[in-house]
Amino acid sequence: MRTVALISGGKDSCYNMMQCVGAGHTIVALANLQPIHKDEMDSYMYQTVGHQGIDLYAEAMGLPLYRETITGNAISQGRTYDPTDNDEVEDLYRLLSKIKNELDIEAVAVGAILSDYQRIRVENVCHRLGLVSLAYLWRRNQKELLQEMIASGVEAIIIKVAALGLDPRVHLGLTLRDIQPHLLLMQDKYGLNVCGEGGEYETFTLDCPLFKKKLVVNDKELVIHSDDAVAPVGYLNLKLHLSPKENFDEPIKLPPTVKNPLDFVNDLSDSVFSDISDIELSETELESIEKLEKEEKKKKQQKELNPLLTYSGDKETSIELDYRNDIETDSIPVVEGGYTYEQAHSKHEAQPIQDHRSIYGNKHGWYFIGGIVGEGHDTRLATEEAMKKLINLLESESLRLQDVCSVNIYMRDMQEYAALNEVYASTFHFPNPPTRVCVQVPLPDDVGLILDAVAHKSNTNNQNENDGNCSKERVTMHVQGISHWAPANIGPYSQAIKVGEVMGTCGQIALVPGTLRLAGGGPRAQSTLSLRHLTRVLRALHPRAHIRSVVQSVCYVTAGSAVGEARRQLERRTAGAIVQYAVVQALPRAASVEWHAWAHSDNNRFEYEETGCNVGDFKVAITRRWNYENTVAAFVCYVATGSSPSTCQLSFPSEESCQSHVSRARSMTRAQLEHVLEYALRKLTQQRQDTGHAVKMRILYQVWSAPGVSLITEAVEAVRARTGLRAAATAVPVLALHNAFTFLSISGLRLDE
Repeated sequence: MRTVALISGGKDSCYNMMQCVGAGHTIVALANLQPIHKDEMDSYMYQTVGHQGIDLYAEAMGLPLYRETITGNAISQGRTYDPTDNDEVEDLYRLLSKIKNELDIEAVAVGAILSDYQRIRVENVCHRLGLVSLAYLWRRNQKELLQEMIASGVEAIIIKVAALGLDPRVHLGLTLRDIQPHLLLMQDKYGLNVCGEGGEYETFTLDCPLFKKKLVVNDKELVIHSDDAVAPVGYLNLKLHLSPKENFDEPIKLPPTVKNPLDFVNDLSDSVFSDISDIELSETELESIEKLEKEEKKKKQQKELNPLLTYSGDKETSIELDYRNDIETDSIPVVEGGYTYEQAHSKHEAQPIQDHRSIYGNKHGWYFIGGIVGEGHDTRLATEEAMKKLINLLESESLRLQDVCSVNIYMRDMQEYAALNEVYASTFHFPNPPTRVCVQVPLPDDVGLILDAVAHKSNTNNQNENDGNCSKERVTMHVQGISHWAPANIGPYSQAIKVGEVMGTCGQIALVPGTLRLAGGGPRAQSTLSLRHLTRVLRALHPRAHIRSVVQSVCYVTAGSAVGEARRQLERRTAGAIVQYAVVQALPRAASVEWHAWAHSDNNRFEYEETGCNVGDFKVAITRRWNYENTVAAFVCYVATGSSPSTCQLSFPSEESCQSHVSRARSMTRAQLEHVLEYALRKLTQQRQDTGHAVKMRILYQVWSAPGVSLITEAVEAVRARTGLRAAATAVPVLALHNAFTFLSISGLRLDE
């Protein structure tokens, strides 16, 4: 993309330009905001110290420079930003608007590393101008990023210090390479940000691989801004000149230390992005651990072999072959024998679906919305109808669209996504929209989509501080800048949302963050990358969050062979996961795997249980999680005709066994279905003394075998009436669940905090 680079003269904006070039973008101009009649000024948005050298900086790169003066102040300092008169952000808008009119630019390069304040405001300006933010340093590990800058030829000097452990009389003028050991020492001693993201220091770049000429310091003036005994503040005024570089007329060649977007997903290592000590293991490390575990298992089994018996003398034991199959899932296609779900589905028509919408709330402000059906053959009209139904339900509880936290959409045809998205975007046309999942499921021709949602009203009428139900802060993560961190959401939905300690994510697929293109590889690679995205989003939302913070999730796949691999990739990262696996017809961008999750920042205080029962001839297996206080709980319940609901085998031994399964599944009575639903919901509210719980329930059913949808919704109504549990249920048809003999997968979520 044709890109203008926001520059301050510092190392970050410079190295981000190098990252942009490495990603294939073209820097066509530079942009800078400078103070009026000041050497240096305090600004929430811009580095102004060293602004006197910016003209030479542009000449060194041989690019046009656009500059504006900073006339505004930091008036709007909240978590979100709306255009505000006389705010310094509007100075940036004025500058970029002028450049876009003259150069027809497509993107803006910004060197933000960790500041949400700056990121949100730059993205706001970019959105208003139809530009894309390129922030390739976003959430990079600062220690490794600093080393990468130095190794990549960024020659910068310290021109301002303002932190404990940094002395203007000692450290100003030092190069990054010279001061790096001291910065690392101060990081260990005082928690200093080694890249200066806390405002500890600022730099000015004298040379880098993008420069055709280098800057040379003629003279420097030391200015002590504050001679504080603990953390003095000082800066340098520089006098500079340009000096030609050897081979300056040759094409720019970046050093190998400057990685491209694919380099950041090759081994799927999280180490270069971790801002906490709990570093995610890389794929190589996980495989090494698994190999050791398998070897130990092999040795143990060999010790247990009966020496009086003869065993196979093959060079490769079955254990070794199992490991080989595990690690080569992407290269060796999984072929299931027998009678498959595709064959079974092809012989059955889609069941009719009726609207079964409902909304239920609790005293803590949570509202669950289920069963909205957008009817009609035209996807656009069906989406408009679904949005009207959603708004009517919200208004019935005095809620607004802005109160919605998450939306799940199950649509008939992913080819009609553009029409659906246009209506959706016009409905949720405001900053920080809810998270969203959108998948294609086997719906009849007269149904465009099914929709459910979760909302939270921050100020409910019966809230007061005495009963502990005071308003909780809502935090929405809507990162729209392209980076190497996780996929940007350049659209009407956010990556994640947090209310109190509860967190929900959008659907995560295996996009390469730096390009927003689907990663190569099969289910294994896509499962791993999408789970990494999920982990990073949770980490960024809460410092204690991790993949182990997930309380309940759903994994959508487009091929049955992906279920086992997705399950393996999750289980090797966390134990006791509660997951629904569903085979659907299509996912966005033709992805193979998509993950969606609800998490809790204190998930280490959760209990886990596996249990089950028989209802007639049906096997019911349930997993449940709940926190010590029992204010948050979730379950996933499987109902199967076979005896092994835990396996991932998605084919039947024969067509006859499949027909028997279909006949048995469809023979399930309403009373049996009510028994299952009540059993699962009672588990969700176990040991809670109060009644009338509002819960979210998703019922995924094997479209070609399960009881009719009308029977399912009637059973839900009967259970609601009998128990007083207000379950906002959504029944969704899918091609298959986690194994062939499972025909119902029911999940529940309760949030009483």
